[in-house]
Amino acid sequence: MEGEGVFQVVLLLFSIAAISAAQECPKGSPKLFVFGDSYVDTGNWPKNVSGTWKEPFGLTFPGKPDGRASDGRVLTDHIASFLGIESPTPYHLMKDDASRNTQQGLNFAYGGSGVFPTTWTWKIDSLTAQINHFDQILKENEYSQRDLDNSVALVSTGANDYQFYFTAMKGFKDGLPAFTEGLVKQLAADLQRINHLGVKKIAVATLPPLGCLPLNTVPPNSYQNCDEESNRIAMIHNQLLQKAVEKLNTDDGNKCTFVILDLYSAMVSAIAQFRQGAENTEYKNPLQPCCFKIVDYMCSVDGVCADPKSSFFFDQGHPSDNGWNAIYSFLQGSLDKDLRV
Repeated sequence: MEGEGVFQVVLLLFSIAAISAAQECPKGSPKLFVFGDSYVDTGNWPKNVSGTWKEPFGLTFPGKPDGRASDGRVLTDHIASFLGIESPTPYHLMKDDASRNTQQGLNFAYGGSGVFPTTWTWKIDSLTAQINHFDQILKENEYSQRDLDNSVALVSTGANDYQFYFTAMKGFKDGLPAFTEGLVKQLAADLQRINHLGVKKIAVATLPPLGCLPLNTVPPNSYQNCDEESNRIAMIHNQLLQKAVEKLNTDDGNKCTFVILDLYSAMVSAIAQFRQGAENTEYKNPLQPCCFKIVDYMCSVDGVCADPKSSFFFDQGHPSDNGWNAIYSFLQGSLDKDLRV
C-alpha cells in the first residue's frame, strides 16, 4: 500500500455506510458479552499452552501475562470502558472458578478461533461453539431477561478463517469468492442467533487491514508497505458484511440492533497517524512489530523491543497497548452514536 490514496479509498468504502447510518438508541446499564478471536479474548486461551499466558504478553498492562494477545489491553477492554463497566470475566476462567464475578457479562472469545472451526494442534472454540456456551449459561439462569434487555454483544472474528483457508486448506484464489460468501453468511446467522437469545444490541467488527499486519509486511515489503492483495480480500469481506448487517436490521425492523465497528478504517487511520509520529521520531515504523523473535508462532521473551509503547503492533498479528489506544480513538466517534444502550 502506498500513499494517502488507499487510506482515502478505504475510509470511503466503509466509514460512510457504517457511521452516517448511526441511530440514537435507548440508554441503560449494559452487560457485555464478547465473542470472537484474540482481538477480544481476555483470558480464555488455555494456561497450559504456550502463548498469551506466558511472558512477554501483558508487559505494559497489567504488568504480567493475563491471556491477552498484546503487551496490554485489547479491543474488549476499550469497549467495556466505553460502556462504563469493567471487562467481563472470561468464560473458561469462570468455569474453573465459580466465585468469579459475572455481573459485567462474560467473554467467550477464544484466541485463534474463527467463524468456522480452525483445527490447529489443539481444540479451538469456533464462533458457533462460543454461542453454544452462552446459550447454556442462559439456560442455567445466570442472567435475567432484564439483564439481556440492557446488554451488548461484541463480535470480532474472521481473520483466522482466511489464514486457515490459505494454509491448512491450501485454498486457491478461484475458490475464494465462494469461501468469503459462505463465511459472511454463517457469521450473519451467528449474529442473528445472538439476537434471538435475547441480546438487544450486537456490534460486529469488520476485518482489520490484513495486508498491514506484520506477518504480511515482512520481506519483500520489509515492513514498509501493506500488502494490497490481502487488504483487497479484507475489503471484499467487509463489503459483504456491511450488506449482511443492513439486511439483518431490515429483517429485524430496528435499525439499532446490529451495528458495524469499522475496525478496518480505524486501524488504517491509526497506522497513518503513527507513521506521521515516526517521522517526528516519536514512534517507530508502525508496520514493524515490537516483537522481533517468534517461537512456535508466539513472541519470545528474549525478542521484545525496549519500549513497546513506541510500537503500533506488538507481534506479527496483534496491536500493542498503544496501538489499540490509537485504534479506539478513531472508533469512538461511531461508538457514541451506535453503541449507547
